[in-house]
Amino acid sequence: MNIIIVKLFMIRPPYENLNKNGFAILIGVLIVGAFGAAVVLFLILSGLYSYQNSFILEQSNIAKATTNACVEVALNKIQLCSSTVGIGNAQLGSNSCDYEIINNGGQSRTIQASSKIGTANRKIKVLINEVDPKISIDSWQEVNSF
Repeated sequence: MNIIIVKLFMIRPPYENLNKNGFAILIGVLIVGAFGAAVVLFLILSGLYSYQNSFILEQSNIAKATTNACVEVALNKIQLCSSTVGIGNAQLGSNSCDYEIINNGGQSRTIQASSKIGTANRKIKVLINEVDPKISIDSWQEVNSF
């Protein structure tokens, strides 16, 4: 009994001749690429958040300066007429603010001023001991609410 084997079945398939290290290199390149993309995405997002935070901080500083200037306007009104009380507002450049002068009795006054710039809302409360002959300020502080 002779066995005849056809040579066609004895040839190695072409994919067995390939370098098996290529698959490991491909996986390595994909991992490094994914890591690099994650780092780039992190840097972009942190830059955007930093820009947003600095913009909000700038708005907050402008609101505080506007509110302080508003208190100065109210103090000027008290200096011009010591009996001044009531609600007012001031336009300071492109920003505006509101203030209220309250008579606490005698020469004691309270000034409440607020300003809102964008999302930043700042409020300042000033307590005044006397208004004549000179204005004497007891406290000047930023508050959350009046």
